Amino acid sequence: MSPHPDSPENPLDLLIVGAGLSGVDLAHHVSRAFPTWSWEMHDANSDLGGTWHTFTYPGIRSDSDMATYGFPFAPWPHEGTLGQGADIKEYIRDVAADCGALGHLRTGSWVRDANWLSDRGMYRITTVTQDGERSVHTRRVHYASGYFVHGRGYRPTFPGEEDFTGTIIHPQQWPEDLDCAGRRIVVIGSGATAVTLVPALERAGAHVTMLQRSPTYVAPMAAVDRISAFWRRVLPDRAAYPVSRLHHATRDIVQHLVGQRAPGLFTRALRRMQRPYLDEEQIDQHFTPHHMPWEKRVCKAPDGDLFTALGRNARIVTDTVERFTANGVQVGSGEELTADVIVTATGLDLQAFGGGTLSVDGRPLQVNEQVFYRGMMLAGLPNFSFTVGYINGSWTLRSDLVSRYMVKLWKTGVQVYRPATPPPDAGRPLFDFAAAYLRRSADRFPTQGHSSPWVYSQNYLRELAEFTLGDQRREMVFGDRR
Repeated sequence: MSPHPDSPENPLDLLIVGAGLSGVDLAHHVSRAFPTWSWEMHDANSDLGGTWHTFTYPGIRSDSDMATYGFPFAPWPHEGTLGQGADIKEYIRDVAADCGALGHLRTGSWVRDANWLSDRGMYRITTVTQDGERSVHTRRVHYASGYFVHGRGYRPTFPGEEDFTGTIIHPQQWPEDLDCAGRRIVVIGSGATAVTLVPALERAGAHVTMLQRSPTYVAPMAAVDRISAFWRRVLPDRAAYPVSRLHHATRDIVQHLVGQRAPGLFTRALRRMQRPYLDEEQIDQHFTPHHMPWEKRVCKAPDGDLFTALGRNARIVTDTVERFTANGVQVGSGEELTADVIVTATGLDLQAFGGGTLSVDGRPLQVNEQVFYRGMMLAGLPNFSFTVGYINGSWTLRSDLVSRYMVKLWKTGVQVYRPATPPPDAGRPLFDFAAAYLRRSADRFPTQGHSSPWVYSQNYLRELAEFTLGDQRREMVFGDRR
């Protein structure tokens, strides 16, 4: 009898954990570079899509332009600058089908542990499904599971919640049957989720109050991608997409650098963009943050939809939550914001490696004691890799760089590889940003160093050169099973 196709005697060549944008991106490259490999892609959810399967609140959309958020090998088929959630999920499915990934996909399969077996030179993967546990053996494992906890968001407890007679909802658990028309809805939050929800709920006929403790930078942008449209007019189709993608990426990097080095110039330019929609008092009170513009992402408002909603059936209040009442929310000024529904858009909860564990010969690793190499591998851990995108830019720009880097490494034919010993100064948080959701979860992740190749860089152009031209032989340790 022949061995099982994922047994120790006949292991997979690769197991991909996660079937969102990152996992499908890697699957595309693997299917073309290694057509004879045996591989699987596992996802804990009931379908592919990652965020775009689990996040279903009204108006859900990307917060990066689709020229850079889309796959570089599959142009985004719609005209909108930002992508709607349902469209993005179908786009991911189309790419997965095109590269044959659907035949390798195992949904409803959570990877509980990845255990490196030193004597065999492979991983024993423990997965959990509705039918129980299953062991899978693979020579390589790549985590494309992102860092969100998809089943829940960050949800602080507010005083007086038990007194509220209406409905409290976190966006990640949005009820399918909620009728918003005519309802009074208070959205607590000021990040991308709130900026997306408020105009969507207002368009659905709700009377919406956006309650924020502190302002966020919000930039109006063209709803239709004019940059890509320009390059399609002047260049052949084959060249227009990569050029427009690079144009968008370069613009975002320049804006980030201006925010860092000339914040006054950045904020003045942003105010000019907001003035067609808001008066000076509104900008000062509700859209002038205390943090610097480079410390957090700038939220996008296509055609200023948030601002125009504020001129109709939405309002914004910048204040603190004192307590929930029977009829709504009492804020620091003493005002009571009446509500039928309170939406706690209070942020995301994060986890490393899909909430599973990593082990070596049965000994679990302390994840926060590990050191990331280039933000994609762990020092000393063989045949392991991980995708994490940019925080201040498009996720997929980096996920595709990581995919190409790993394929380049695998093409060398080396069977066992690991990053060398990290520098002694490693210990800097992986997510070195001021955003609250990153800081409160920092101790759940490996750390990084202070110089290449031990840093998780936030500069696409720099990493494009380093990942493409870097000499992997100088930075990695290759070997056999020892």
